[in-house]
Amino acid sequence: MRKLMIYCCISALVSGIFTGLSFNRASASEQKLLNDILADYAGLIREKTPRADGIHHVDTPASIQRLKELHINTYYYLIWHEPTDWDDLRSEFVPAAEKAGINVVVYLVPPSESTGPRKSYPYLTDYLAWAKAIAELSLEHPNVIGWAIDDFNHNLDFYTPEYMSQMKSTAKSINPKLTFTPVMYATSLTEDFLDTRGIYIDGIILAYRDDPYRNTQVWSTEQEQIDRASRLVKAHNLSLIWMLYASQLSNTPANPSREYVRETVQIALDNMRRGKLDGVVTYVLHKEFVPEPTDDKAFSGKGYMSFFVPSGVATNPGDAVSVTQLIRPKRTSGKYSITFRTMDEGPNAPGYHFKQVLIDDAVVWEQDVAQNTTNRQWEHVALDLTPYLTGKTKAKLTFRLYEKNGVRNYFNNVGFDRIEANGFSIENGNFEDKSSWEPSKTFPGMIGETLKYDPERRVKVFRDVKASYLTYDLYDEIISVNIDIEIKNSLIVKIGHALDDYFAEENEKAMHNLNALSNEIYAQTGKSIPGETGNFWISTIQQLKDLY
Repeated sequence: MRKLMIYCCISALVSGIFTGLSFNRASASEQKLLNDILADYAGLIREKTPRADGIHHVDTPASIQRLKELHINTYYYLIWHEPTDWDDLRSEFVPAAEKAGINVVVYLVPPSESTGPRKSYPYLTDYLAWAKAIAELSLEHPNVIGWAIDDFNHNLDFYTPEYMSQMKSTAKSINPKLTFTPVMYATSLTEDFLDTRGIYIDGIILAYRDDPYRNTQVWSTEQEQIDRASRLVKAHNLSLIWMLYASQLSNTPANPSREYVRETVQIALDNMRRGKLDGVVTYVLHKEFVPEPTDDKAFSGKGYMSFFVPSGVATNPGDAVSVTQLIRPKRTSGKYSITFRTMDEGPNAPGYHFKQVLIDDAVVWEQDVAQNTTNRQWEHVALDLTPYLTGKTKAKLTFRLYEKNGVRNYFNNVGFDRIEANGFSIENGNFEDKSSWEPSKTFPGMIGETLKYDPERRVKVFRDVKASYLTYDLYDEIISVNIDIEIKNSLIVKIGHALDDYFAEENEKAMHNLNALSNEIYAQTGKSIPGETGNFWISTIQQLKDLY
């Protein structure tokens, strides 16, 4: 689907060459205060040594350096971790970001996230005081372009239209250009919300997580959700910023995989260049490249089979997720058996989620997840399969998570690993890759996936996002430059093909198109392309080659 979208866009550009037309952005985007946002949120580096107040403050120089490497133009600064975050922002981070050419959006937490010791200090849940303070800061530092509030839709009883009107008037009376964008989720973005509160905001930050199934493993719904959100938001001439998880969502089995982050970011960037999105922001893209041992859950090796029921997902009796392998019992063997390890993590209410083993669709073993009350404790199970396999030359072996009774909000992550057999062979019984097992589900809200721990996930994800952002940034610069129309359109086609190939993971083709682009820019530098611009583009292309 992603490649088709890019193909359509490139086809339109090629058509423009033959009709003598140039590619232009939608006029609506030009009227908005927020557009062409390449951004990151949170995950700053903290100083290793506490200051005199005992607090590990934001390490502004190290953080800014990482953000420059990422090639973002906007950073969403979270005020929540420490009481000094606001002072660090004003006195250190914002001035440094201004020098680096990075805009800043101040990101606050709502009342629902202000119940513990961590809060948005110093004004807490007085969002009129926040509106005034942030607006005044934006006059001193024009790179402060807006403010945002997390989980806005969970707090609508607090953020009434009347209160939002006061928030807007307070901020806009000081700086009319200061933007406000609440953070929401797909299921809560409705016509009613926009009709009653849309006039008080400048856009929406929509955090994508495969809603209503709340996970960071499935991304097949992303395009559909972009299409729906774009239709709703654009009708109100608001900006749509797409937030993508680069770190773990609460009550999920693991951090999102490298593949998940790469795919979701690239789908979003495709849609940004098609005018459906006004920005892309990564959620907690870590800037310190250390292992994440909480993801290392396998009994042996690095991988295990995970069956996951997300929080807030309603299931029905009979819903199931499974993996199956065709086995061939040996006729010379008189006995057949398997051993395996299993664990689970989550609440322990009995009678709902059941682990099962099946032979040819007949249940030969089952266990309520509530039986093992210790999270992530691997249990050894041995099964005699002789009664079920005697006389058979082949059979289906299935591991399954089954709903005996439906739930409304009962997350659980079930694991299977180290499957060993006697009397027949098992392929990939340690789940070190995704081969040999056929996945199946009867309900999309239950997820089965081989999860594999990668101690280098952080650096790989950072590098992938960097490459995607930098490729898009070069595309954006070529689109925006004022040069000879025929030369411009030729460059657009080449960078479009390079973007297409890179997103399709066809890196050799992408490199070929980058070389062709570089050659044409070199030939036109000092002629149709200003010398400084051409040299900068050639330097950017070399960076991309190193990343690809």
